[in-house]
Amino acid sequence: MRVLRAAEYRSMPWKNGGGVTTEIAVSPTGAGFDDFDWRVSMARVELSGPFSQFAGIDRTLAVLEG
Repeated sequence: MRVLRAAEYRSMPWKNGGGVTTEIAVSPTGAGFDDFDWRVSMARVELSGPFSQFAGIDRTLAVLEG
């Protein structure tokens, strides 16, 4: 088992600039927007707009708040 600590999470702006993603886990470790196999993240929406494109990636979304 691996313990995930909040201090280890990466936060980064969205590709389209409309929010911020906090990455909880990604494979492979350290992968960027264009080369991950899977990812678990939380996003904070700051502006209305289209989704960023991630060709070949299926998304599952859940509203946590708001």
